[in-house]
Amino acid sequence: MGIIPEVAVIRNVRISNTLDDEGKKTEKIEAVRYDCVNPDNFSTFTIKVETTRPVVTKEILDASEGPIYIYIPVEKVTIRPYEISYGNAKVSIVAPYVKLAEN
Repeated sequence: MGIIPEVAVIRNVRISNTLDDEGKKTEKIEAVRYDCVNPDNFSTFTIKVETTRPVVTKEILDASEGPIYIYIPVEKVTIRPYEISYGNAKVSIVAPYVKLAEN
């Protein structure tokens, strides 16, 4: 069993914009972040995909009757710890892409 599942439920979709030299947000989209839930153990995680278009919009997610699943190519995902405290690690998870999974 890996750190993240191949199929996860999307809770939220967030667009990340690039910052200019002064630290202000620009109109240019840098990445899409998906807040996900592991359907096996209900743990939550956020995955960053370096793309300019989300596979599902926040509007579609909010209007959906049931859960929306995404497929994550776990063998191509980069997981890096950025903080370790009290035995817990906070990690950044970056994927080259995700796609909608068949429900």
